[in-house]
Amino acid sequence: MDGSIFFAFLPILGLLFYMVPAIFIVWFLVKFIKIQDRRNDILQNIADKLDK
Repeated sequence: MDGSIFFAFLPILGLLFYMVPAIFIVWFLVKFIKIQDRRNDILQNIADKLDK
């Protein structure tokens, strides 16, 4: 009986191997875009101060 439970969860485990990297990539891209947006704000602030 324990073996059948293991084989029942095997497809879910396979699905996790595909889902986890995809979720990580999406999280990384969102984080990267936010960091780049913040960097652009800082650079724009510096450029505005230099123009004065």
